[in-house]
Order: sequence, then structure tokens, then C-alpha cells
Amino acid sequence: MQPDPRRAADSGLWLGVLLIALGIVFLAAIFVPQGFLTGASQLGWPLLIVIPGVTLLVMGLTASGVQGLCIPGTMLTIVGIILAVQNAFDLYPTWAYAWALIAPGGVGLGMWLQGTVSGSPGLRANGARLMATGALLFLGFGAFFEGLLHISGRDFGVVGQAFLPVVLILFGVLLLVRRVLQAGSTP
Repeated sequence: MQPDPRRAADSGLWLGVLLIALGIVFLAAIFVPQGFLTGASQLGWPLLIVIPGVTLLVMGLTASGVQGLCIPGTMLTIVGIILAVQNAFDLYPTWAYAWALIAPGGVGLGMWLQGTVSGSPGLRANGARLMATGALLFLGFGAFFEGLLHISGRDFGVVGQAFLPVVLILFGVLLLVRRVLQAGSTP
């Protein structure tokens, strides 16, 4: 079996794009004013994580044969976005539950995107399930750690106190509705 010359050309093209993007990131780290990446503001450094993540994601969405890059691309991009939010608002204790947005949430988003690009309904379905699992874990653990333990040191008042019970009620209703729908569909 002969190697596909178009696939090799696509790989070389995207490797070139990736190398150019990494070079730009490194040049930006050298020439961007000091206060942007270090010092008082520290708002720009998460871009050093987001940009490679977006690059991998774009490669996975557009290049043939490398759709698998959608998963690490989404995970890396989500890590950078979480770090940007945590850095901007000094919310680093939220790592206690933000991990759920990366895995399984980001993995699910990457699988869903990969399934969309490759035309695989099974991959899209599994990705959607993982995204839902990640969102539920994030909300549940977030409600516990913020509503009960206040790990970020912020007081969210009555809304923060009511969040955990409301999430628990909604999750219980979701499970009951799902059970009723499953029971109604079986003979």
C-alpha cells in the first residue's frame, strides 16, 4: 500500500503552521512589555497556553487525518481559559472543582468536535455524554466547595447558600425524568 501524498503534504503544512505559531508565541514572550506577562498585571500569560490549544484545535478541525488533535486542543484551550479567569479574579482555589471542565468536559467537547468533523455519530454521542458529565461534576463540586466550604473566600450570600440545594434538587429531578422516559420506552 502506497502512502497518500496528500496526507503527507497536509501533515507538513500543519507542522509548519504549528512551528510558526510556537515561534510567534516565543517571540511575543520576549518582546511584549514586561508588565503584560509578569509583574503587576499578569493578565497575559494564560495566552501562552490558549494559543497552542487553539492551534491544535484548528489543525484538528481543518486538516485531514489529524482530527484526533481536537481533544488535546480543547483540553489545552480550556486550561488556558480557566487559568485566565482564575488569574484575573484571584480564584485559584477553584481548581478543587474546575478540573471537571477539562476532563471529562474538555475531552467530551474534543470528541464531539472530532465526531462532527469525521462524521461519526457514535463519537459525537460519547462526547456529548462526557460534556454533560463534566458540567454536572463542575456544578456539583462547585456548589459543595463554594456553597458549603467557601474555599475561594467569597461570600455569595443567599444565592450561594441556596445553590447546592437547588443543584441537588435539579439533579434528582433529572434522574427521575430520565428514569420515567426509559421506563416508558421499554415494552
